[in-house]
Amino acid sequence: MRFAGRARIVCFLVTTSLIAVSAASQEVGYQDLTDVEPNPLKYKKFVPDRACNGGSGGGLGMGIGCPPNAYPFELSLLSVDTSELSIGGEAIILLRLRNMGRDAASVPWITDPDQIELPDDNGTFNFSEADLRANIAQDGGTTYFSIPIHLYGAKEVPGSLQEIRPGEYVELKLSLVLDCKTAVLDCRSLRVGSGRLSITWTELDSRVTYEKCGTQRGDSRTRELTSDFAVMSIVGRVDSQ
Repeated sequence: MRFAGRARIVCFLVTTSLIAVSAASQEVGYQDLTDVEPNPLKYKKFVPDRACNGGSGGGLGMGIGCPPNAYPFELSLLSVDTSELSIGGEAIILLRLRNMGRDAASVPWITDPDQIELPDDNGTFNFSEADLRANIAQDGGTTYFSIPIHLYGAKEVPGSLQEIRPGEYVELKLSLVLDCKTAVLDCRSLRVGSGRLSITWTELDSRVTYEKCGTQRGDSRTRELTSDFAVMSIVGRVDSQ
């Protein structure tokens, strides 16, 4: 299995330079997510008003502008336990998220969304969320697979945010199953042959408000970075199922 670097193009509103980290690297956190079940926020504390007659709904807003930068982190794909991928098959991946800058930064770090569902008297709560996505690039296009495990954090919840100082890093072990149901777009473009596997980490700052008959959620992307890639063999019958 061969690893290679990947060029990154980032839009900066203010130029920020990374500096070499002279201090020895130190691991400050580790998460084994391989046995974690899909964990979306389920809005368990929302109770619609009786006047809604069962007709409740929700809304979602996404703040999108200049692509969010990666500073101060670098995401590395340390290992994949197989050199072959197929639809329905599983791969165990080890990632490292390292602070390469000069400022400390915190990332969401718990997997239980119930802990951050803390609506105030106005039915509003704020939290951060980290999402993961697998990318398989081949000649002719890239196929994206959502990884249904999310990390959550909120200032009000002790231990839910992991601080990573310059030179420090955290590692995450996760399971990737190539399921066309989790493909961001139709995965019929995936072909038998060589493919380049990388992982994208996306952080969101989110705000949820429980209204009379529904929920409103607004998300703003604050950080996004993609790992280097591993060259994999796509094998077996690969179709859209």
